[in-house]
Amino acid sequence: NKMDKPGANPDRVKQSLAEHGLQPEAWGGQTIFVEVSAKQNKGLDQLLDMLLLQAEIMELKGDSTCSARGVVLEAKLDKGRGPVATVLIQAGTLRIGDSFVVGSVSGRVRGLTSDKGERLKEAGPSIPIEVIGLLGVPEAGDQLVVVKDERAAREIAQARQQKQKDVGLASTSRRTLEELYAESKDGEIKELPLLIKADVQGSVGALGDAL
Repeated sequence: NKMDKPGANPDRVKQSLAEHGLQPEAWGGQTIFVEVSAKQNKGLDQLLDMLLLQAEIMELKGDSTCSARGVVLEAKLDKGRGPVATVLIQAGTLRIGDSFVVGSVSGRVRGLTSDKGERLKEAGPSIPIEVIGLLGVPEAGDQLVVVKDERAAREIAQARQQKQKDVGLASTSRRTLEELYAESKDGEIKELPLLIKADVQGSVGALGDAL
């Protein structure tokens, strides 16, 4: 990606990846490489074609008849719509009215919006959608699973929340700033816990990795 940047060197990237066993097809390997620039819309059509070709060769198929299951790509608290999650459906079909659990959050689908802003009544495998109807903001990477009814969704979510709370209480203890300062002077503490806050979960993850 980012082939539009000055000094972009795709051969150097290929060489680095080849050292990890990812040999490009052009070098006699089996790994597909596509040079793209999202900013300039360069190579994206070729990338999609290669993805479709690889999926066809590997006979990758999604089952649209089972209960919906997907993964959260991004989540945020929208001022007008409440908690909103961008979800990629991996199997089954998610429909308006479905009850679900995602991480330690439950919900009932009140609205589905496609990546083009279209209102949908359902979404099947490989479809990315915005889901409205959550009772909280899930974490990026959480699995969304449809369950039989809202009661079951709430019970599962509450059990997961309690488990997280128990783990948190067992692993942390409150300390004052004065105690932290004294411990740092004595050399007893070498790490300072920080609370990272951002508008979306993906930003929190990126900031955490950077720190």
